[in-house]
Order: sequence, then structure tokens, then C-alpha cells
Amino acid sequence: MRSFSRSSTPSLKRFARAGWGALGALLLVTQAAALSTDRDQPVNIEADRAEAGAFDRVSVYHGNAVIVQGTLRITGDTIRIYLNTDDELVKLVSVGNPASMRQLPDDSDQYQTAKADRLEYFANQDLVVLLGRATYGQGADQMSAARIVYDSHHGRLKAHSRPAAPGQEEAPEGSRIRITINPRKSSDP
Repeated sequence: MRSFSRSSTPSLKRFARAGWGALGALLLVTQAAALSTDRDQPVNIEADRAEAGAFDRVSVYHGNAVIVQGTLRITGDTIRIYLNTDDELVKLVSVGNPASMRQLPDDSDQYQTAKADRLEYFANQDLVVLLGRATYGQGADQMSAARIVYDSHHGRLKAHSRPAAPGQEEAPEGSRIRITINPRKSSDP
């Protein structure tokens, strides 16, 4: 990988345009419920440092990295974006303290949120994997677990606690899945 510098401006611009164009695919993270106008918004990236590999098709944003497109916001200490040879998003990995994502759905005024030590998005599967101290929710409804997998293509959410150690019947303290579902207001359908 090569750090961005003024001497690499022509190839940087070509690669950055291809990579940033592919970032529009990030909206597939919550495609079924995402604010439909987010796709038409520009992608803005901020970080302390950035690197791009023209041959390995990986761009890395270090130091309080933030990616914003419309209501979609992804943060992490480090964000890695993997593209295929057609400059399409393959995978995004955000690692942080914690890594986070939020997006406003079309049918709601409450953000969908996700936080974890590590957030992975697999574009070809529309799959978000939250690893380590993971939380996912919308509004006051929340789920926490050691691992949460959200399949936006099939609208399926799976949560996993840490398994019990060999010879133990229960998982370690605090490792159970926790879910909070608040009652609907009487005016809700």
C-alpha cells in the first residue's frame, strides 16, 4: 500500500474516483429499509491518514475515520474498503473503540444503529457482522451480544453469546444475549 502524497495525484484521483464511486454501494448495508435518497448523496470521508493500493484494490483510512453518505454514517479507528477489479465494493471492515454505523430508514424517524469492536460488511451477501461487544437497534429497541449478524437481503438477524468453556454448563458472566423491546404507543399501528 502507498500513502497518499502530492506526487501521486493523477493515479490517486483515478483510484479515489473508482473507490468513492463504489462506496455508494455501502447503502446496501440496510438496503431494504434505508432512506432512499441516501443513494443520491455524495460520499464524504474523513481520517487522519489514508492509503490506497492500486493493485490489491484496498483503501485504508486511519485515525478517527468517518464515512458519511446522506444519513449513513460509519466510524472506526481504522476503516478498510476492499474493491474488486470492476471497482465494486466487496467488503468493508471498520475496527474501532467501538466501530459504529447508523442510518435512517425511509419509514421511520429513528436511526438504525450498530456498534461493535469490529464491524464487517460483505456486499455480495448484504451481510453485516458485528463482533465483540456488539449492539444493534432502532430507537429504544436494542440487542446486545458477543456477535450479531444482520442479513439485510433476507431481513434476518442472528445473535450469538460467547460459548461456555469446556466442562462448564453456562457461558461466562455477561455473555448472554440481551434484547430490549419497548411497548408500542397506542397510536402506533
